[in-house]
Amino acid sequence: MMEFDKEERMALDSLYNAILTLKSPEELHLFFEDLCSRNELCSMLHRWQILELIDQGKSYEEIIRELAPENKDSVVSDDQKGTRKGKGRNATKVSSTTISRVKACYNNPEGGYRTALGRLKGDNK
Repeated sequence: MMEFDKEERMALDSLYNAILTLKSPEELHLFFEDLCSRNELCSMLHRWQILELIDQGKSYEEIIRELAPENKDSVVSDDQKGTRKGKGRNATKVSSTTISRVKACYNNPEGGYRTALGRLKGDNK
């Protein structure tokens, strides 16, 4: 578990409580769009996608193949070109390091991934 000092933990609790007030995926999307950069949000999204694939029993190679940019529609329309700078996350391949970290967290029966996945599957722990 990550270590935070008392002040940081209080600030994190405030953030978590703010998140808990949100009532729909759309409200959460708007909040996280304000809170995070596009790359930060894409990093979280990729970790969640990796987690779901690990939960389905996929291997590292299968995960990399499924999440590789060449399998994604990376065409950017003319009206989007002016609003995005840099390559964006779609140009970055999923790393085996990220897959390893997600898998290690997934294997922790007391971890947050297990709690969230279990609840999505109807296990109300």
